[in-house]
Amino acid sequence: MILARRNERKVRSDWEDLLKGEKAEWYEDTKSGLENNTKLIRMTMSEAKEIKQLGDIEEALRFLRIGGAVIQEFTPGLLGLLKEMMKFSRMVSAMAPVSPLLPSQFHIAEMNNLAVLNQMLHQIVVSAKQRFRLKLRIIATGVKITSGYLLTRIHRVLDRRSTSEHEWAEIVNAGQDFQQLTTESVESFKNLMVALPSGLANQLAENLRMRPPSTPSLPTTSGGPA
Repeated sequence: MILARRNERKVRSDWEDLLKGEKAEWYEDTKSGLENNTKLIRMTMSEAKEIKQLGDIEEALRFLRIGGAVIQEFTPGLLGLLKEMMKFSRMVSAMAPVSPLLPSQFHIAEMNNLAVLNQMLHQIVVSAKQRFRLKLRIIATGVKITSGYLLTRIHRVLDRRSTSEHEWAEIVNAGQDFQQLTTESVESFKNLMVALPSGLANQLAENLRMRPPSTPSLPTTSGGPA
């Protein structure tokens, strides 16, 4: 098992050496866009929780409302990216080894169960290409679960102006799960760009540019950090 893991890491490293030139630039552009959105979500959630602890519930709810708006606008774009990746993954002849999601990385029970399912099915399918497509489906399902979970709980807190520590902790934990799924999406996009011939990689990049992400502006606090 130890040798197999070392060999898999070596194979993955050899594949990553192929990410050069324009393909590397396209990957970095997409990675930057995804990470900027998740950073904005994390910032608004963190800021909302800190302001709530200081006793300013109105300002905390304002930040939470912005975080919900970012999630709502970002989710379709992320699902669109995963859909494009699924489509282009049919065109590759070989794929670098992929790893399944880890249950320990998630807080929501549904996500933990989904990661367990990914691990089980990962052992059943044979090729790296099949495992890659399986993981994309699992990630897309997870994005829908966590996004819906987050928006439901954010709206519940906003409607009731809740200060319950438990309800706020649920939002923070779900936000971390959403960020983990974005990280997995970035890694999967990298694997796909490595495997695609330059022409197809260029076509994928052009397709993604047709749907530029839009994000609401971050609110500023009176006398506090943005």
